[in-house]
Amino acid sequence: MGTMAGERGIVVKAARMVLAAALASALTLQFAPPGLAEAEPYVPPGGQAATAIATPTASAAPAIATPTASAAPAIATPSASPMPTATPTPSASAAATQPPAVEPPVTEPLASVEAVDPLAVRSYMDRGYLTKAYDAPLVISGGTAPYTVTVSDVPPGLTFDPATLRFTGTPTEEGYFRMPVTVIDSSQPAQSLAREVAIDFFDYELPRFQTVTRTEKFTDGVVGAWYKEDIWVGTAGAMPFTTAVVSGALPPGMTWEKNGASGTPTAAGTYKFTVRATDLFESADGEFTLTVRASAPQSTGFTVPDAVLGEPYSAKIASVTGGVAPYYFWWSTPRHMAGSLSWHDPGPDGLTIDANGVLQGTPTRAGTFQIWVNFSDSGLYNQGIFSTVVTVLATRPPVVEQPPAVVVPPAAVDPSPPPSSVVPAGSVASTSGAELAATGLASGSLPTTMWAVAGLLILGAALSAAGRLRFRGRQSGA
Repeated sequence: MGTMAGERGIVVKAARMVLAAALASALTLQFAPPGLAEAEPYVPPGGQAATAIATPTASAAPAIATPTASAAPAIATPSASPMPTATPTPSASAAATQPPAVEPPVTEPLASVEAVDPLAVRSYMDRGYLTKAYDAPLVISGGTAPYTVTVSDVPPGLTFDPATLRFTGTPTEEGYFRMPVTVIDSSQPAQSLAREVAIDFFDYELPRFQTVTRTEKFTDGVVGAWYKEDIWVGTAGAMPFTTAVVSGALPPGMTWEKNGASGTPTAAGTYKFTVRATDLFESADGEFTLTVRASAPQSTGFTVPDAVLGEPYSAKIASVTGGVAPYYFWWSTPRHMAGSLSWHDPGPDGLTIDANGVLQGTPTRAGTFQIWVNFSDSGLYNQGIFSTVVTVLATRPPVVEQPPAVVVPPAAVDPSPPPSSVVPAGSVASTSGAELAATGLASGSLPTTMWAVAGLLILGAALSAAGRLRFRGRQSGA
């Protein structure tokens, strides 16, 4: 029995080893890299396939089998690389039957074409002045230089040079001139452009001076108060221009900058000076006066009642003391700027301020308007008074009539008190007119609170008695 048990154990162990070996073999075949024997050689039509037998060696260099026309097997020696491959070479007969290799067509590179911007032409300076030299180029952009340019109908007094592309000369005739221009560039293929350029010629005028008040006198300043005012120079368009004080003197504390006088004057008086304006061609001088006062006029502003659209209106809105009478008042609305655009808010149209500071007239626009009230005196002193609101109603509100007041004559008062008003000693006087007893309660009656308390006491006594009777009845029955 022992022998049989031993044999049985040996058989079991052997079976286990066989199963383990089979499993190892299956895993080895599953994960092993493909060998040369798995590669399928090329078999030409009518030829014999070469058999490649993989014989691993220790050498690192691969040996590639090259089959011949004979049927002898070719032995390939793969390298130690984990993925050796055999590259079979077909036999001579097989190579003879292979179709010739077709090479891809050779494509010639396209010639690069340089992008050229389209032609454009304009005049550099499109205005000029009679009797004044004109020299400006014809501006050409795009295309490829050099350009071939022809210009016709050149204005009288001017010439055009195709080499320098410039208009030069002195115009002799005023007006607006159009000149046909043809431009051909040097690109391949050449571009051409036909356009018109224009030049406008004006009669020349010397610069003209005016201040903000359109006179040759600056507005008055005040000692110790900041001052700034610019002059206005009118030209025929020959911009830009410059201005400078060439004689005389500004008031102490003030300087000339950017076409105007500015600063804080320190001494009262009247000052005269000469300003010279120079444009592109000539210059002109102007004489000016600036007065500085020792003190400023005093102004006061007032709020005004509402006006009604289309109805006459009059209300005091401002007053001034000091300065040089008569006075000139006006109102203005806030001004707004957006780029080169400028506009004012709407105002109470139809209303003006007279020389006495009275806002008067017939309003032609309804609404609520924010305005600035300003004044100047005959000495050209300007000052803003204050900002206020003027309301113009679309219609007059209805008038609500109040009923007449009813007058009640006072009743006659007897100085002696009535007998009923005498309160016995120790009692409390009634403030409601009811008669009170000595306890302070209303005579002949109990207050509601007292009646409620009495009722609760009676109810409690009744319930207590009923409970006692029921308890006694139970004891007797027992």
